[in-house]
Amino acid sequence: MACAVSRSGSGEQACGCPAVRASALSLSAADCARVEAEACRPPKDAGVPVTQWSCALLSAQVLRNGIEASESSVRRILRRAALQPHRQKMWLTSQDDEFRDKRDDVLHVYYDTPTDEHIICLDEKTGMQALERRYADLPMRPGQPVRREFEYIRHGTLTLMGAFDVRRGKLFGFVSEDHNSLTFVDLLNVVDACYPEGDGHIICDNLSAHDTDDVLDWFDEHPRWKRHFTPKHASWLNQIECAFSILHARVLARGSFVSKDELREALYAYMLWHNQTDQPFHWTYRPASWSTNRGRTSGGRN
Repeated sequence: MACAVSRSGSGEQACGCPAVRASALSLSAADCARVEAEACRPPKDAGVPVTQWSCALLSAQVLRNGIEASESSVRRILRRAALQPHRQKMWLTSQDDEFRDKRDDVLHVYYDTPTDEHIICLDEKTGMQALERRYADLPMRPGQPVRREFEYIRHGTLTLMGAFDVRRGKLFGFVSEDHNSLTFVDLLNVVDACYPEGDGHIICDNLSAHDTDDVLDWFDEHPRWKRHFTPKHASWLNQIECAFSILHARVLARGSFVSKDELREALYAYMLWHNQTDQPFHWTYRPASWSTNRGRTSGGRN
């Protein structure tokens, strides 16, 4: 059934409703700027006891400030200004007084190390749970993703003592029931055995187990290996974190394991497969503080 349309001095009407919302078109640039400014203000500062604005709450707030803007108008203004009050991004401030020196040291290892020297990133991926889903997944169908039952059975946790060859993109190591200084020394021995010749660089984070007397003794006994620490709260500079993230997505996030042994087998199978298919990361990060020519190499891939 067609709606009757009439025109009057107040605007076009369709079934008694404005066909063109006046508030959507009549806001001045100054009013839009006031809406954007209010969106950037914490709601509590405006007397609203919530942590973030919604379009409905923001519309009511600007109305109290004398701006007649509908919820859809507020949404349009925020979209145009690329403001997203419903989202947040986490970050962590490093309190390391030597942050810049450590960061630059690691980056120069990536970019400036002679091609005949090894670059190996080390870390522990701890707390990997052998979770068994109580019920089998329902397979994907057209228009419907895989469905997974929420309940699961715990079978314990394992740690991957991992090493990542930056130049070759190879991930290797061993699975352990625990992780401590002696386990880290075992990992160093694995690296040393895999690379019997040539000098090399070990990159690791500031975990206390990486800086004990046992570890220091190992490096004294193996002078061809040089150790490099990432800054505190900057483990993202360690390329093995990228490899661990991919492993988590491909193996752990949707895995179901009836025992720790099955989890262990899955991790070893993944590393073998990974080393046949994957390539080195295309690492390009350079701090803005670096000059145009400092620390640059002809290519970004190691």
